[in-house]
Amino acid sequence: MAGGIFVGDVLHLIQSAAAALQRREPAAARNVLRQALALDPGRGDGWSILGVAAIGSGDAVGALAPFRRSLCSTPDNSAYARNLAACLKRLGRADEAATVLHRAALAGALVPDLLCDLADLRLGIGDVSAAQPLYRAALLLTPDHGRSLNNLAETLRRQAMPEAATELSRLARLRGTAPAWAAAGAELVEAGWIEEAQPALCRALALDPADPASWSNLGFAHLQRHRAEAAVAAFAHARRLDPALAEAAVGQGSALMLMGRVREGAALYEERLRLPLFQPPRRFDRPDWDGSIRPGATLLIHADRGIGDAIQFIRYAPLLRAQGMRVLFCGQENLLGLLRSSGIVDGAFGYEEDLPPYDMHAHVMSLVHRMGTDLDSIPADIPYLHASQAARELWAGRAAGLKGLRIGIVWAGSVHFRYDRVRSPRLEPLLPLFGIPGTTAVVLQFGEGRDDMAKFPLPAGTVDWGDALQGMDNTAAALEELDVVVSSCTFMAHLAGALGRPVSVLLHAGSEWRWLRGREESPWYPTARLYRQTVPGDWAGPVERLRADLAALAERRIALAGN
Repeated sequence: MAGGIFVGDVLHLIQSAAAALQRREPAAARNVLRQALALDPGRGDGWSILGVAAIGSGDAVGALAPFRRSLCSTPDNSAYARNLAACLKRLGRADEAATVLHRAALAGALVPDLLCDLADLRLGIGDVSAAQPLYRAALLLTPDHGRSLNNLAETLRRQAMPEAATELSRLARLRGTAPAWAAAGAELVEAGWIEEAQPALCRALALDPADPASWSNLGFAHLQRHRAEAAVAAFAHARRLDPALAEAAVGQGSALMLMGRVREGAALYEERLRLPLFQPPRRFDRPDWDGSIRPGATLLIHADRGIGDAIQFIRYAPLLRAQGMRVLFCGQENLLGLLRSSGIVDGAFGYEEDLPPYDMHAHVMSLVHRMGTDLDSIPADIPYLHASQAARELWAGRAAGLKGLRIGIVWAGSVHFRYDRVRSPRLEPLLPLFGIPGTTAVVLQFGEGRDDMAKFPLPAGTVDWGDALQGMDNTAAALEELDVVVSSCTFMAHLAGALGRPVSVLLHAGSEWRWLRGREESPWYPTARLYRQTVPGDWAGPVERLRADLAALAERRIALAGN
């Protein structure tokens, strides 16, 4: 007995109320709870159950007061705080809910469920930077907290951060289910961690061999290591399980083109047009071009993804014009001036411009298929792009006085392309290319990649043109003043190749189908030489081979000058 109240009687009443709730009798539960709380108003468990009863009756507003009373009785009780926060969230008061959980955590209610709830609320209002450390704090308390692992991985995935794969792998080991291993494997492939992705996907398929998505992702894992035959088999199996799986068709097409089976692969690669990622940003009101040559008809070629794609495949325009067709281009604004100065199309327009009449349209990458291209019929008449006279005159003056072999260097592509961290070496691995005797290194890097120069100062004598490159016409004129362009798989490599300039392309171990496999030359760009990784992630080998070739070329130039 405490203060005249029999604790046992109060506890019995509360237990009776809880039992009534389990029988789905919220009215009876409320009546019993009122008796208990009249005897002992400080019972937080009683107030909490009364709030739950109100929720069970659909009265979220009525639940607020008892939930607040329960938390007031024990401010560090995580269950009471979570109940109140959930009620506030239900009423659309997420900010107040987050405040409740934050105060409870400060009061000592540090349990993973509460921290995960708070992280979910922060994430729901778009505060990703606050959500991540909360999920990680929950995992410090309980490393196998499944909800925190899952939600942290989703948060990282939304930001295209490769760490999402790590968290999903932890979750897969915790749950051990086919869907968990499939999700981990898919994210590992996306992150480029192929050695970890393949066993994860194999586990998923051992548990569920009829999952077409996992077979498709296994195909992409093989493709990233240029195991094209294994990739084709995996993609084909995925398509047998789900004939409508466009990703598998695109992957199979990529693998076939990587093997040199261009015509067959390009046909399958057209399935990409069914994927949301490949939908153009504007609608075209004329029919798709079926590949038939129609002299006098106007074909609109459009490009909306990488500039490199547009540069590589606009090469088909002169072939179509030579057969009597009129060709228009619609695409990236900064490419239009170069196309106009090159005279490669009959008109070039931006995506926001009104278009003149046309009869049919095609995506620029679809021209490979529509023109029936095979490995031995790739059009490689270069140069097919030319800088304007005004741009040439500007850069001829800038290049005057550069001594020796003039080497333009690019080390990073667009960071908005998720695979750029895999395909771009960045500056540090390329430092051996600067300061080669008999050469002048010219920085062509622009954008975010220029930050690397603050970390790795370049040797004296290096020339920096990166900040002066404005638009493709201007950039093309700069490249025409160089002896060699060095680039990873960026638009700069395509631009140099289309201009007929010598270009050394540094390729990662899973380079795209357009570069084929196991070759040092490119049928698309006769002036290109390819330097491939032999070990995934290791740029030292290809850079050293390239350095030796550049040094030898510089020596030959010096020897010729002395004769």
